[in-house]
Amino acid sequence: MKLTTKTGLSFISLSAIFFLFGSVFMYFAVRVILAEDLSSRLYQMQNDFIENLNEDNDINFLKSKHVFITQTDKHIITNFSDTVLIEYDQYVLYRKINFYHNFKNYNYKIEILQSQAQTDLLIWRIVILNVALAMSFFLIIFFLNHLSVKRGLRIFYKTVSKLENFNIGKPELISFENSEIDELNKLTDVFKKMTLKISNDYKEQKEYTENVSHEIQTPLAIISSKADELLQSENLKKTELEQLEIIMNTTTRLAKINQALILLTKIDNRFYTNEESIPLLKLINEKLNFFEDLLTEKKINVKLDIDSSYDLQMNSYLAHTLFLNLIKNAIMHNIVNGKIIIKLNSSSLSILNTGPALNVTGDIFKRFVRSENKDSLGIGLSIVKKICSYYSIPISYNFNNLHEFIMNLEDGK
Repeated sequence: MKLTTKTGLSFISLSAIFFLFGSVFMYFAVRVILAEDLSSRLYQMQNDFIENLNEDNDINFLKSKHVFITQTDKHIITNFSDTVLIEYDQYVLYRKINFYHNFKNYNYKIEILQSQAQTDLLIWRIVILNVALAMSFFLIIFFLNHLSVKRGLRIFYKTVSKLENFNIGKPELISFENSEIDELNKLTDVFKKMTLKISNDYKEQKEYTENVSHEIQTPLAIISSKADELLQSENLKKTELEQLEIIMNTTTRLAKINQALILLTKIDNRFYTNEESIPLLKLINEKLNFFEDLLTEKKINVKLDIDSSYDLQMNSYLAHTLFLNLIKNAIMHNIVNGKIIIKLNSSSLSILNTGPALNVTGDIFKRFVRSENKDSLGIGLSIVKKICSYYSIPISYNFNNLHEFIMNLEDGK
């Protein structure tokens, strides 16, 4: 939920509650005020009635539609009450004052009525007018507040947009706009420092990775070269030759692990930012041709079912590395006279191969998790998973007579 929507809903909810209780309070408050005013008018009518009495006239001459005079022996205390009269077949509410008056040695009970219809109508008009004014006021305040918040968040949305498009692989830093809101300025200052630190850390990490790659590969190459020279020497014993062979194999293995770990580090640091359109069928055929000797040696039959027009939007090096590892894995864990099936359904790419079930504990995509195959580094599928994650491509593995890796390319970039 957006901030403007959240604040708007909160404002409307509080306003609705305020209107509800405010309207009820205003109705009764106005009713009390007008009731007191009506009572004052009835008192005034009582005074006028008494002043209009003339000793020469009969008191009954002052009777009218709303003035009732009754002779009584009782002494009546002045009081107010409500009554209803039927006028034109309708019930009309009246306010009545009852008082006692002595005229020509006779006691009279006098009732003067005043209609409340106009008073009630006036009450509703006042309440509706005040509620309408209050609603208009709050609606104006609501829209002004909405526009103010939206205007204030304009810089925030621009900042978020720049952060979303921030590419750590590009050298230029993000420039943020200043806002009239101190909190947003403080937030952008934090983002400036954060992006600057991320860029500096990325440069240092990139430099470190390049240095490690160079510094480790050079000694490994020297060790491999010297071991090869020793192998060419004469008069070496069988045990010495075996030891030299172990050294060379271990050195080669260490060099491969080093290259693989450097590749993973580069992917984590988003080193490979350039992308291009790569024909999927052509890419897979290139990798199959690369392993042609192994395929021939194990007599593996390859079946392709891929649309030739389908292209991948990826970095070229990562795309080649991804399918190199997947196809190599399908060959290494295959059997003689086995088969490999690579098919594309909609945007779901499946790579299937024959072979015995793997005796693997844990996640097959985790680093250094491998089967009984001693030649495997246990890092190839980790590279596959890392590349797929880099492009937001879900990949899964299952075994049901065939090993199957499934990539949902449609969810990727």
